[in-house]
Amino acid sequence: MKIGSILKISLFVWLIALPYTFWGQSIEPGKHQNSTPLNISGYNVVWDSPGNDALGSMPLGNGDIGVNVWVEPSGDLLLLLSKTDAFDEFNRLLKLGRIRIKITPALCERPFTQILKMEDGAVQIRSGRTNARVWVDANHPVIQVDLQSSTPIQTEVKTEIWRTSERKLDRISGQEKEEHSSYGNFPDKNRVNPDTVLPHSSGQIAWCHRNIESQWQANLKLTGLEEEIALGKDPILNRTFGALVRGTNLQAVSDTVMKSITTAKSGTIRIFPLTKTTGSEAEWLKAVEEQADLIPANTNKRFAAHQQWWRQYWNRSWIDITSTDPKEEVNVKRVTEAYIQQRFINGCAGRGQLPIKFNGSLFTVNQLFDPDYRRWGGPYWWQNTRLPYWGMLYSGDFDLMAPLFKMYLDALPLRKAATKKYYGHNGAFYPEIMYFWGNYTDVNYGFDRQGKPDGLTENTYIRYYWQGGLELVGMMLDYYDLTQDANFRDITLVPLAKEIICFFDQHWKRGTDGKVFYSPAASLETWHEATNPTPEIVGLRYLLPRLLELPVEEPCKEQWRKLLADQPEIPSITESGQTRILPAKTFGKLSNIENPELYAVFPYRVFTKMADSKTLQTGINTWKNRKNLANIGWQQQPVQAALLGLTDEARTMVIERVQNSAKGYRFPGFYGPNYDWTPDQDQPTVFMIGLQRMLMQCEGDKILLFPAWPKEWDVTFKLYAPKQTTIDCEMKQGKIVKLKVTPASRGKDVVTLYQ
Repeated sequence: MKIGSILKISLFVWLIALPYTFWGQSIEPGKHQNSTPLNISGYNVVWDSPGNDALGSMPLGNGDIGVNVWVEPSGDLLLLLSKTDAFDEFNRLLKLGRIRIKITPALCERPFTQILKMEDGAVQIRSGRTNARVWVDANHPVIQVDLQSSTPIQTEVKTEIWRTSERKLDRISGQEKEEHSSYGNFPDKNRVNPDTVLPHSSGQIAWCHRNIESQWQANLKLTGLEEEIALGKDPILNRTFGALVRGTNLQAVSDTVMKSITTAKSGTIRIFPLTKTTGSEAEWLKAVEEQADLIPANTNKRFAAHQQWWRQYWNRSWIDITSTDPKEEVNVKRVTEAYIQQRFINGCAGRGQLPIKFNGSLFTVNQLFDPDYRRWGGPYWWQNTRLPYWGMLYSGDFDLMAPLFKMYLDALPLRKAATKKYYGHNGAFYPEIMYFWGNYTDVNYGFDRQGKPDGLTENTYIRYYWQGGLELVGMMLDYYDLTQDANFRDITLVPLAKEIICFFDQHWKRGTDGKVFYSPAASLETWHEATNPTPEIVGLRYLLPRLLELPVEEPCKEQWRKLLADQPEIPSITESGQTRILPAKTFGKLSNIENPELYAVFPYRVFTKMADSKTLQTGINTWKNRKNLANIGWQQQPVQAALLGLTDEARTMVIERVQNSAKGYRFPGFYGPNYDWTPDQDQPTVFMIGLQRMLMQCEGDKILLFPAWPKEWDVTFKLYAPKQTTIDCEMKQGKIVKLKVTPASRGKDVVTLYQ
């Protein structure tokens, strides 16, 4: 090795180990109070050079506000800002904007390091004699950049707005059309309206995007629900989002630029995002100023509280895998760091007003067009949206699940009205694809209604795809089982379950045998024409006995008992003595790449390792005969392999998942685009669910440990189980060396199993 390379490596290692100080706080990496048994700092992402562009950014967030952070070769620090509820006139989740920070001397001097400190929820940059710390306050709506140098520095802060005028979304890059970012809307809505840069005052600059029009009323009219306009409130019109910028020793020199008043050795830049429905931009500005004034100015105190939030987050749960097998060592390190990275991203984006967007979350960048572009636009697909949330159950991240449940609960009145209008009966169904207010998108419902009854969609992929409501009930049941939260049960779970189950009870007729005959129906998006689809039948057979355990009134229970008794058999076939599940009793043309029959394994855990041997074997036979073998994006096969106890298959698939990072992106925890967009949230969260189910599976009171775990993988983990139970366990060389079950009374329900 050349001497220059040795010196470079030595200097780099020294810089990583060097403690850093901000305003009297000396923090040595990896040594904290209340530290988790998993050394999160050991998995921090460290770069020794600036990036080239936004594809070389690191993610940050506080659950509602997101930031992509990078340093350009020029030394400029760039912040790309986002927020979970920044939906524009045409239901596109837009970025708030971009901030460019120029520091003199620039942040490109050697030695240089940029560290994503996941244990702190911060990005630390060291360049020459200057330190910069970027963080999004976990407890307040503010992004903060703290600067400190041993020599005086000058700072310039500039807002960069790319939505400067009205224009059509008409750009094309290869086979990618920009209009796809406005998926679901009337054709004339494939455009963008400009932002407004507000007049500066001496100590601040600000900008916002105010929705001057809305598609909400037109959407309800198109879908035959115009009577609901008077009963609801337009969630789009006058929605205003943007940010206010202030800082110490800074004055505005224009509407978009602030500069240092004097050179100084320290400084702070604070960015205050806000989304609010307002009557004018001036009203929004007053609101964001008032919000900013309420945030405590004491940086040390706020950052300590911010650190504490992240410490508590990491202390909730963990999975740390090692191996003494040299062949496995690289794999298990990548699996562990990938799990940590995605859980960090979930924490950055999971506490907002609306659920995590599967197609990029808060961290889309200008990969093709501008940072607002995301394939499949702003609607929510249940098939895709659900996956980050299944992984939050065992990790105990219950607070991150609240936005998902809230969106579906808020939409319940509209879904009940739609059911009554379209089908003349009670209950509620949820479309597979919907705007965040709970209705079909315009394009999926169809613009030409001639000859089509109300409710019949133009899009045949989702025409009869309503089983997502059942899976939502299943997820809520798991949430209640784990948390024992009676308030959630009574306010969210039971009201939603009653209406969703009522729909499935009343929508289809009974046959001559007294059983429900599901026709017309579909089996997910893969079989558009089917009778007695497996996901619906196995879903109800799995959910209804659990629902019957809830404290609800007897008439409701009677309905549920009858519906359970009226379910047809789960479709299956026996060939050469081997029984396997079918996607439906009858099914037509293959139209997509799902395995609906394996919904009997996940999300409806009937044919799994927790069942008797005959039932499990049927599940394994079904797995072996599946048509689609893909292991990317929303494909859930790693989860199903784990639930079937297929150790080798599950291990291979989780490794394959985490090694498939997004090409061209510097942060290894970004994946995609796969079927959707980058960073794809399904690719890593399917891996997370699969890894958890390799370690632990729960049904009823039973807790099964290591049902699909390779013995050559040593592991320390803490996961959550039903009845407010935590499992804190360590296994080495195939032997459990630590097992702490809390409460201890649940220890009798734990069973260990090895393959």
